[in-house]
Amino acid sequence: MLRGAGRPLIVGALLGLGPAAALGVGRFAYALVLPEMQRALGLSYAQAGLLGSANTLGYFVGALVSHRLLYAVGYRRGFYAALALQAFALALLALGTSFGALLALRLVQGVLGAWVFVGGAALVLASTPRRSSRGLATGLYFGGVGVGIALSPLAMLAALPWRETWALLGGLSLLLGGAATAPVRALQEPAPRTVGASGSLRPIAPLLAAYGLYGAGYIGYMTFVTTALGVPLAPFWALLGLSASCTGLMWGRWIDRVGGGAGMTHVLLVLTLASLYPVLTAWPWVSAFAFGVSFLGVITAVTAAFSKLLPPGAWAGAMGVSTAVFALGQALGPSVSGFAGDRLGGPVGALGFSTALLGAALLAAWLQAVWPPVKR
Repeated sequence: MLRGAGRPLIVGALLGLGPAAALGVGRFAYALVLPEMQRALGLSYAQAGLLGSANTLGYFVGALVSHRLLYAVGYRRGFYAALALQAFALALLALGTSFGALLALRLVQGVLGAWVFVGGAALVLASTPRRSSRGLATGLYFGGVGVGIALSPLAMLAALPWRETWALLGGLSLLLGGAATAPVRALQEPAPRTVGASGSLRPIAPLLAAYGLYGAGYIGYMTFVTTALGVPLAPFWALLGLSASCTGLMWGRWIDRVGGGAGMTHVLLVLTLASLYPVLTAWPWVSAFAFGVSFLGVITAVTAAFSKLLPPGAWAGAMGVSTAVFALGQALGPSVSGFAGDRLGGPVGALGFSTALLGAALLAAWLQAVWPPVKR
């Protein structure tokens, strides 16, 4: 049993192995396996893109229904069930015999990944009674995504065919999920859902807009950054993942100090600067570190804003709605940035448009910081 004042931080870090499994491995490792899948299966770029979009679409659908479903089955039960099932969905990709089967499995894994992400975040919030510790606790939780990103290349070391690689990734995801069960007895269920006016999300309207724009901007960078690199991809990706795992240490205390709205503004400022095309090409390692250590800090700031601006009964619902908005931005980001790249000069246009989206998110976050507080 975890005890003491540091318990919420330990809970956040251990529970963060859930998003490490479901997102760090389950979503982002697709980019590592894709080249071999394209060669072996003869996939077109359109088909490869559809497999990526299927996962994001599943994440969007899962986020839309997450708070209702998780309340119905219980957050702890739902979190751990989804965590196990998504690992099996990853492993089953090794048995995919048709494009349709692969598409369905990527969709299912996206749905389950959303339930893991939303459920775990709600559990961390509910299990952190002191507001002054929530930013660090949630930062450690969200930083788990970076752990998964950094560990995923381990499955590539054996240089196996794509099917065996997916089996290894499924096993890695299952191991991370098993480790995430360590704090189960210390977890508290979220407060009962708030209904009526007190559950309104109006106090965080600018923040939701910023979150959607951020989703579109950050995924544009993650999608097209490889087209502009003059350095090896593997160490760049590893540095980005390792720095992302430090999100809680980098931004958690600061967000606790200044608040979610102001904290999101500060994180997005660093993120926008790190994504600038001249910065990326002149100082790629600086860009990888600064972008990696900051992109999950936005999610930490959003969650901190929930705990300050909304009643406890609205937190879980806000996590579901905001994750859906974020997923919608993610789904649109690569397409609109890619279109801009076709029209505005390849990677310069694609990454420039992603930076513009992040700049728009920065403006919306600033509006949240000065938004009139709502008394409750």
